[in-house]
Amino acid sequence: MKDKNISEINNKWICPNCGQVNNDAFCSKCGHKKPLEAVNPMNELQNLVENNMINDNSGRKIDTEISNKINPLEELQDLVKEPILKTNISKRNSSTINESGSILKYIIIGVILVLGVFLGIYFFSNKTANDISSNTSNNGIISNEEKNILSVNSDLSLGGVELGYSIEQMHKVLGKETSIDEKDSYKFYNYSDIQVGIKNGKVDALVSNSSAVATKRGIHQGSSLKDVFDKYGDNYNKMDYDDLILYEYTFATDNNKNGILRFAISKSNNQVNYISVRIPEEDLNTKSITTTDNSTSNVTNANEAAQALNNYYAAINKHDMRAAYNILSDDMQTHMGSLNDYADGYKTTLSDSISNVQVTSNSGDEIALSYTLTARDSYNSNSIKEQTFACTALLSKKTGSWHIVDMSAKKQGERIMSR
Repeated sequence: MKDKNISEINNKWICPNCGQVNNDAFCSKCGHKKPLEAVNPMNELQNLVENNMINDNSGRKIDTEISNKINPLEELQDLVKEPILKTNISKRNSSTINESGSILKYIIIGVILVLGVFLGIYFFSNKTANDISSNTSNNGIISNEEKNILSVNSDLSLGGVELGYSIEQMHKVLGKETSIDEKDSYKFYNYSDIQVGIKNGKVDALVSNSSAVATKRGIHQGSSLKDVFDKYGDNYNKMDYDDLILYEYTFATDNNKNGILRFAISKSNNQVNYISVRIPEEDLNTKSITTTDNSTSNVTNANEAAQALNNYYAAINKHDMRAAYNILSDDMQTHMGSLNDYADGYKTTLSDSISNVQVTSNSGDEIALSYTLTARDSYNSNSIKEQTFACTALLSKKTGSWHIVDMSAKKQGERIMSR
């Protein structure tokens, strides 16, 4: 009986025309003939259950005992829901992608802004560094890599400071000093690379042993003797001093005083040990002229005459022979000969310096002066002849300006020095 019932169940079919469930070969309701492959509803459900017994929707193997507990309708519902779940996941991923794209966009914008800020800082820093470098070079204090020297007019200068500068001008170039020392009539302003001597409110001496400070022509501590000769030539005075050889060049200041530029060369390596610039103490200072007549007009005349004499020797030291020749009166020019003849007499002159100037006679428009002349000349190519003379000069203002109308010299001494 059981087998018969199972057979009947297995023979059932659904009419595709009216939907009636039948057992016979023709539909009991509409008479439609059973199709060759009629759909058995129990077989369909059984197939569904059997499929779910083998694999679940995640592909995992299901035990046969557990499969008896599965509700095929729930499994079918899950199969229907699964596509919906996948659809939702797809939309979520799409939304996530859009959000990620927006985040990436903001990140890129942020990176660009940060780069822009850093580039701005970089270029601003470079400009500031260049400005600082430019200001440093304008102070006359220079780097070892590039010796930039403040533009100056005189060779009697060091580190951008000239002899004759005021304290204010010095501060403008060098800034605030680290300390000040006083000695006799001098105040010495000390800096890390240079020392400045001030006398009567003006720069009167400079000295440096630093490679950071240079002369107008670029010579500094550490430069070679050859560098010095290349820049300044061989018109110098030379003296031995312990382990140094002193090479001195004479130049005229703006007020026609004699100034000395000294290079102290180490004997051990022929390099500059230190550099100094100064106005020698023995050089003429019109305020110190000795006179027995204290009347205002005569003191003024004496100072003017002494300044004219000083201008004469300053022109010789600059090898400006025409300027020196023009300070001579007409009679003196006739006595000396032509300008060329006069200039020939000074071909070997290295320097002339005067000291101990005194007024011996003062009649107002005629002044007689006595003084000591130290003349240095080239001698035998490698030596210097230094001669000392006791001199007198008569100057007159009768033609409207001071001229030398007479001169005399008596030799006092001589010495030969090696260059």
